[in-house]
Formats: sequence, structure tokens, C-alpha cells
Amino acid sequence: MSFTRRRGLITMGAALLPGFAHAQPQQALQRPLAAKSLCLDLAWAGQRLVAVGERGHVLLSDDQGQSWRQARSVPSRTTLTALHASDARTLWAAGHGGTLLRSGDGGEHWQPISTGLDAGDTLLALRVEPGGAGLAVGGFGLALRSQDGGASWERAELLPGEAGERHLNRIFVSARGTWLIAAENGAILRSEDRGAHWQLVATPYAGSLWSGLALHDGTLLACGMRGNLVRSSDDGRSWKHQALREAGSLTAMALRADHRPVIVGVDGSLLSGDLSGERFAFSRLDDRASLTAALVLPSGELLVASTAGLRRIALPA
Repeated sequence: MSFTRRRGLITMGAALLPGFAHAQPQQALQRPLAAKSLCLDLAWAGQRLVAVGERGHVLLSDDQGQSWRQARSVPSRTTLTALHASDARTLWAAGHGGTLLRSGDGGEHWQPISTGLDAGDTLLALRVEPGGAGLAVGGFGLALRSQDGGASWERAELLPGEAGERHLNRIFVSARGTWLIAAENGAILRSEDRGAHWQLVATPYAGSLWSGLALHDGTLLACGMRGNLVRSSDDGRSWKHQALREAGSLTAMALRADHRPVIVGVDGSLLSGDLSGERFAFSRLDDRASLTAALVLPSGELLVASTAGLRRIALPA
């Protein structure tokens, strides 16, 4: 299944990592090469950069990604797959074993959140609005919902029946505030009430979609396996398909300061788009490291998380 492929990329043997099967959380170890190990997601927390990855690694940078250090306290050694900053101080991380963590001091110290999930559950994406709606989603339709800014969480069924068993890979938000989830089988889940109710929208592409992004003009893009891209100009109600033939599977998206999109993927795939997001220039990193997350820095460089850690990449003009 497509989820198995993606999980293979993001776990890299996570089931064999120390602490994966332990019920009691263990503190992530301080490792000198943590910034060069598997990293899976990135976020801004004010002016600070935060990254998460294997073995419970949480990495912090206060100099635009030139140097990194590990968080002081992280009560997990499981792979962390997803990161979200509600504000400059409040961050959330999620991952394998149903792990859900919260930091209230900009990522220095983290506390575990009780979810009732077990070692076989995987969370892949999350979003928490300050004092409001929160959602964490993952494999096989797994979903946790919060209505109080993450103070409490409960299991949720986003869609009934088989439609609700798709793997849910990434939460993103449109310019109009519509919540969307890039999912398995070319599906997009769509909510106009911040995750309270959902509808399933089929796209012309049948493979897994792994990430999504809203452009400056309201256009929505979602990307996935084998260089496939879908776009919507009506706030996610309908989608059109575009194949980017040279690219490998596409994992993450970001916006440059001038609103042009950048897409990254496996085998070092890097695509720089025009303002409309309709045409892309393709390039590939020399070492073909698979890229898993991306942010554009104030310098104009691209910060990427990868199977080989964190790095800054110069983008074409």
C-alpha cells in the first residue's frame, strides 16, 4: 500500500529504535549528530526554527538554521513525524506509538499528552489553534480532536465506513480558512468548520497525496507519489491533475517570499514554481537525499529536512 511506502520513508526502522515499545516515556538522548539524522518536519516558532525526527529528536535553531542544538527535555524516543506551532511559545509534536507532545517554552522542554493510543498507532499530522480547535491525524483514518486548544483530546471518526479508513497524511488550510487533509487514494478531506465536520473530495489522481499548500491567490496545491500534483481554484471543492514527469514522489511544499511555490521530494527532487504554480523548473540534489519537509528562510535559501538531516539549499532566482 502507498502508506507502507511512506511509512518506510519516515520510520527508517523506527520499530527497532530504543523505547519504541515502552509504555513509559524515556527521555530522548542527546546525540552529537542529531542534526544529521533523519528529520521529518519543520516549523517556525516566532524567530526560532524547530525540527523533529527519529529517536525523539527535537532540534532548535536561533540563527536561521546555521547551527542546531537539541531540546533540553523530550519525553520520547519514538520517531516524531509532525510538528505544529500554535504561537511562538506553544508547540506540538506527534509521531509513532500514538505519541503527542506539547511545549510551552518555544521547544526547550516537552510534556507528554495522554491520548489513549498504543504502540501500533501512528500520527502523521496535527494542527492546534490557540484556545480553539485541534486535530491530529494518521494511519488508517486515525484522528484525535480537541476543542479547547489541546488541553484535552478524544478519538474522532472524520468519515464513516471505508471512507474513514484512509491514511491521513497532512493538514493544510486554505486562504478562506477551510481545513483540508491530503490523504490516501487521491482523496482530499475538507472541513469548513475547523475540523468539526468533514466531506471527502475525490481528485483525478488515484495515488496517495502527501502534502498541500495554499498559494497567494487562493489556489490550492496538493502533491504526492511519482511527481503527481493536483490543484483547486474553488477552495478545494474540485481538483485538476498535473504530472511532473521528471520528479520523484513529492513530500512537502513551501512558499518563497515572492509567493512562488517550492516542492521537494524523494531522491533529492526539487521543483521551483512560477507565481501561478502551473509551471515548475526541476532539479535534483547531487546526493539524492530524500527531502521530507521544507521552509523558506529570510535569506531566500530553502531549509530542508531529509533522511540525511537538516540543510540549507540555494534556490534558483
